[in-house]
Amino acid sequence: MSNNKQSSSVDFFWNQLPEILPFTVDTETAVKLWEAFEQAKAMHKDEIEDAYKNGWDAGDFGSDCWEEIYYNKTFGGDNERNLSE
Repeated sequence: MSNNKQSSSVDFFWNQLPEILPFTVDTETAVKLWEAFEQAKAMHKDEIEDAYKNGWDAGDFGSDCWEEIYYNKTFGGDNERNLSE
């Protein structure tokens, strides 16, 4: 049986940490990182569910921009997307 489960952006970030961090962490820090990762995954799941529900409630799946409107309303627009600029 193949696993077609798609990774989330949170999973992607977690998987990149070993390559990004130039050092190892102690057990206490590792536990804190794991807890933050688990909390971020739960928050991401809630965000996806809310976005779906808001789109469904809007009844406008043909719209090209309902998801952008939701993102801007929820997260404040593109400010957080382009941190390196």
